[in-house]
Amino acid sequence: MESDNDTENKKKFNWVVGILLLMVVGWLNYDYLYRHMSSNNALIRDFRLKEEEMEKYKEPAVSGVFYSANPEVLSQELGKYLEVGYDLNERKPKMLIVPHAGYKYSAQVAAKAYAELIKYGQHFKTVVVVGPAHYEYVSGAVVPSHDYFKTPLGNIPLDKQKIDELAQKPGFAKDNRPFVKEHSIEVQLPFLQKIVQNFQIVPVLYGKIEPQQLADALSMFLDDKNTLLIFSADLSHYYKAEDAEVLDAHTARMIDLGNANLSKEMSCGAEGINAALILAKKMQMHARLLDITHSGNGSGDLSKVVGYGAWSFGEPTEPEKEKNKLEQEVENLKTFANIYGQDLLKIAAHSLRAAVNGERFSVSRKDYPDVLFDKGASFVTITKNGDLRGCIGSLLPRQAIADDVAQNARKAALEDPRFKPIQPKEIPDLTISISFLSGYEKIEFNSEKELLEQIVQGTDGIVLRDGNRQGLFLPSVWSEVKDKKEFLEELKLKAGMSPGYWSDKIKAYRFRTVEIKRDED
Repeated sequence: MESDNDTENKKKFNWVVGILLLMVVGWLNYDYLYRHMSSNNALIRDFRLKEEEMEKYKEPAVSGVFYSANPEVLSQELGKYLEVGYDLNERKPKMLIVPHAGYKYSAQVAAKAYAELIKYGQHFKTVVVVGPAHYEYVSGAVVPSHDYFKTPLGNIPLDKQKIDELAQKPGFAKDNRPFVKEHSIEVQLPFLQKIVQNFQIVPVLYGKIEPQQLADALSMFLDDKNTLLIFSADLSHYYKAEDAEVLDAHTARMIDLGNANLSKEMSCGAEGINAALILAKKMQMHARLLDITHSGNGSGDLSKVVGYGAWSFGEPTEPEKEKNKLEQEVENLKTFANIYGQDLLKIAAHSLRAAVNGERFSVSRKDYPDVLFDKGASFVTITKNGDLRGCIGSLLPRQAIADDVAQNARKAALEDPRFKPIQPKEIPDLTISISFLSGYEKIEFNSEKELLEQIVQGTDGIVLRDGNRQGLFLPSVWSEVKDKKEFLEELKLKAGMSPGYWSDKIKAYRFRTVEIKRDED
């Protein structure tokens, strides 16, 4: 027989088991309820942007297909395409005709047109980009209601005021749908981002429309010197190469004559080109052919080719007064910085990050345009929340500018004797700027008063030298002093002289800089 003890123990055991089972069941229920009550019902695989978010940003449709989706690769490729443009800037363009195919086919032609903007990139505040609709039927023309168009190089704001005005024109309406898959406008945007600074766009897609009606609507932009019009158009489609060349030559002749009667067989974008020719006649401008080719010259397939051409329309610029050597060098440096500045800022950033992490960054020729291996002199300045954190530079162009920037970024981060080496945790608070130096011009003077009279406040960088003592101030130092006298006194201190020191042996040289900058994050 079972003893009372055994019965009591069995009861205790059953109680323990029962409590454990209740705890397990409770925990399972809690876990289930917690996971489900603390979660939304939606699944991330069903994620969609809200309608208002979709309306704000126009996502790229052909990034990674027509051009690289990698920002650094895209920027480098654009720089290489734009190397064609150094001697194409004698007049400020008002309108461009450019192709809109994948970059491997047409970017070299498009670059000939965009190179015309290099000298004038800072002048344009609004760019009207006009293209044919390929994927949606459009009656007349449409403009979008988005706030931004996105590319791998960033967001481009839309000129909402001008878009609203256009939407009121006969034959125009607001409609985002035709822009969703469209490439004729999108492929132009990275080129603009590479060259033009602080601009807005007015995207226009047209379908069945009379060129005169399109030209009448766009004529509102003709008197604005800060507005550029771009007409996106390819030439003949899918003819044998020899036939395409004949037809495209005829098209080029018509454009040269200002004959606004191009047919659809002559161009995917004939209405846009015809509208451009109507506007050109109104402005008394003549088209300048920059380049013409076809896809077979790139692919090798001559059986069915697509033609590409680039033209610019602009008035000859007013004769400029002859620049002195320093002024011309500054213009050259601005042109260089417009195209390659972002590449060099990235080199500086790579070198800085590598340096603070105990590594060394080396610039590879295969990764960057060849012109970045021309010799140049630079100063790399690093600031933290607005305060100087390091600045090192080169006085003379002794090595490739790419190597010079990388080397100076490393030294500014680790070797500026005024500061402790930068630590990795500081990187998010840093701003990098690069100053490209012109050559030097000796200043002739017989006294300190004459030297002060000849210094151009706010513009000149100055090198002061007396025997082995030497000091240099970049033009950026002018923002930290109140006048020329203080500038010179501080420069003397930097050179190891007293503020009141003067000697007949003192020599001074002026130079100029072009500065670019970026924040690290």
